[in-house]
Formats: sequence, C-alpha cells, structure tokens
Amino acid sequence: MQQQWDIILRDLPEQGCAWDVSLPRSVMADVHVGTVQAIEALCGDVHWRGEIARKGECYHLTGHWQAAIRRQCCRCLRQFDWQVAGDVVRDFRLAQRDGAPDDEDVLPPPGELALVDLVREEIWLAWRGDVPCDEACKGLCPSCGCDLNTGSCHCREDNDHHPFAALRKLKL
Repeated sequence: MQQQWDIILRDLPEQGCAWDVSLPRSVMADVHVGTVQAIEALCGDVHWRGEIARKGECYHLTGHWQAAIRRQCCRCLRQFDWQVAGDVVRDFRLAQRDGAPDDEDVLPPPGELALVDLVREEIWLAWRGDVPCDEACKGLCPSCGCDLNTGSCHCREDNDHHPFAALRKLKL
C-alpha cells in the first residue's frame, strides 16, 4: 500500500486531519494496491474529500467521494460513463490488545487506516446492477433488437400468434 493514502490513528493530531484530494485512477485500478478489489472501469480519478477526528475512544470519519465509471446501459446496452457519488460516515477504534480484531471497524494498533481500501469499499457498496444510460432510455425492441432511442422499429405491432396476444383484448 502506498503510504501517502494511509492514516495512522495513533499518530493523529488532536485537531484531526482533513483532505480534499483526487485518488488517481492508476492507484484505484491497481490490483497490487490495497486489499479491496480494484475498480478497473474508472474513467478518471476519484475525488475524495473527508476528515477524521478523535471523539473519546473512537475516531470519527466523514467524507464524500465522486467517480465516473464506464458501464453498459441495462436497457439499450450502450457504453456510458456512470456518474456516482456517496457519503461516508464511519467510526473506528483501536483494539485493546495486539491480535486479530473481532469487528471490522476495530483496528489493531497502531490503527493503520487505508483510505484507498475505504473508498473502494464505498464504491462497491454503491454499485448497482441495473444502471440505465438515461432515465428516458427506451431500450431495445424485444422482437427485433432495434435501438428505440435512435428510431422506431418495423416490427408488426399486432402479433396474433404470440402466446400472450389474447391479453391485449383485456380491459383493465
């Protein structure tokens, strides 16, 4: 892990620490950096603004991140840049003794917090499987596969041989 993206909680100053940085796409997509799965479809850097301060025995982290990720539309199958953002609110504390922590937000001393992993986790948590390129996307014709955003298809609308054709006559 690159040291510049790590925070050691034990060494945190009394006033805490704040940042407003761009995590480079090359770092976020590098499978050799961090322990959380890399995000290889990023279109650019991830903007990450946050702060962490000590509150009693806890270290309170808040922040906001923004990214653009190359995705495929769930309706028309075109590639587009998905703009995604999220807020982070997490509390961490140091374990009382050395050894494996029994809670994911309890860190063994000295309390090394990897910001790259934290942002990667947040991006994966915000991930959706069904992302349309636009809310008004019309998608593809289910019969011929024509992109309905670029024009209309020439399919016969009244297909009497379709198994569900009788449902068209129902008045709801």
